[in-house]
Amino acid sequence: MGWKESLWIVLFVLVWLPAGFMIGSTLTGASGTYTQDFSIYNTEWNGLSTYRSMIEENGNQVLAIQSSMSIVSRYNGSAVLVITGPVRDFSSDTVFSVFTHLSNGGSVMVADDFGTANNSFFLLNEYLFSMMGGAQLEQAGVDGFLSFTRGLLLDLDSHDISPRFPIIRDFVSHPVTNGVSDLHLNWASTLSPTCLLGSPLAAVAWSSTRSWCETNTSQPDPSPDPGEWAGRLPVAGVLEVPSLTGGRSGRLVAVSDPSIFTNDMMERFAGNQRFGMNIMDWLSFSDAETPVLFCEQLLAVPPNSAEFWFGQFLGRIMWMSAIPFIAPLYPIMTALGIKKYLPEIKKPEVKNVSEVFLRRGQTYFSERMTYYRTEGNYARVVKMIYRKMRRGLQTKHMWDQYDSKKMWALARDKDPRLTEDKFFKTVRRIEEISAKPGMKIKESEMMSLFFWMRDIEKLLIKT
Repeated sequence: MGWKESLWIVLFVLVWLPAGFMIGSTLTGASGTYTQDFSIYNTEWNGLSTYRSMIEENGNQVLAIQSSMSIVSRYNGSAVLVITGPVRDFSSDTVFSVFTHLSNGGSVMVADDFGTANNSFFLLNEYLFSMMGGAQLEQAGVDGFLSFTRGLLLDLDSHDISPRFPIIRDFVSHPVTNGVSDLHLNWASTLSPTCLLGSPLAAVAWSSTRSWCETNTSQPDPSPDPGEWAGRLPVAGVLEVPSLTGGRSGRLVAVSDPSIFTNDMMERFAGNQRFGMNIMDWLSFSDAETPVLFCEQLLAVPPNSAEFWFGQFLGRIMWMSAIPFIAPLYPIMTALGIKKYLPEIKKPEVKNVSEVFLRRGQTYFSERMTYYRTEGNYARVVKMIYRKMRRGLQTKHMWDQYDSKKMWALARDKDPRLTEDKFFKTVRRIEEISAKPGMKIKESEMMSLFFWMRDIEKLLIKT
């Protein structure tokens, strides 16, 4: 068995390994453990299983995206996309999918802290900022669509136990803040006050005036330093994004602390529960039939989990099958891709001379040529054609032995357009390959040399 067959078997096993894990766990009744922060399947204090249950009790279907964000495009704007605590940068298809989803009237919630997703938002900012009228916003002092500060929010006037656990009590009247008297944060950051969602145009929840973003969290007695954001700072913002298709506007909510929605915070504080459900109600347009998609591909999914491999192997497939322009071509591309590795129905065998001559219309030369080409041994094909050409030249011109200089002299007389350097360079390459029949060469090079030798035969032997 060659290296190609071995590689094919290894890839086959790796591709089906995640499916084997899932099928095996289903048959045995075993359940997976989800320890990553902000996973909707994590039942510990740092998971979002409580939030998921509350949404499901409201009637909405909750799904997890493990492979590719492009799946959201299949809903054509009729879904809520939730991105909480991302630890990986968005890929280009993720940015494109989020932008398209909002443009089609879909809804998105982004809950991040300490600017983890700022690099990922760069392209999305460019798209959305221009859509919202970037020139006019810049005149109003807004320099971006969405970004997060990198410091830790400390609030001296409103906190629980420590300033590192701020309590938000300053709200702007909006459906997402309706009935919310307080909002407990846990080691949070803030929205950048200069971005659109953190500006007074969109922010709906603010810290007290005696708060700041501390960048040096190791200080035992921190205080505001020059260059750190200080004062009344935004922690949540909402915005409606105009549709590019003429339909309803997309809706976006940005929150600077994903810990608001963890099991511990949701179970202990009624304000957090009310705020979380208000967000889902507003983003779903109060429609319990709207599915809610939690993006778990950007979380810290461990490599030893089936979900990790599921996302790695099927992410590209999901992406290619979800893009409208690529999806029709994907089955064709797949068929062409695997055709090379499928076994032949019957490979020709090298037969001895007597057997070959008993078959009408066949020769030993053509039989071996077919065999070598089928096996991909193109160097031996070149060697056989070259030997055949040399024998033909010796027979035709009655040479005692083959001489490439004599061949050049004849060819130059027959075709003055030939150049000596190119002629002998080709001959040297052919002789190099013939001397090493095990050499790996491309089929394209073999075909190029084949047509060159065929032309020489037509020029010097068959005329």
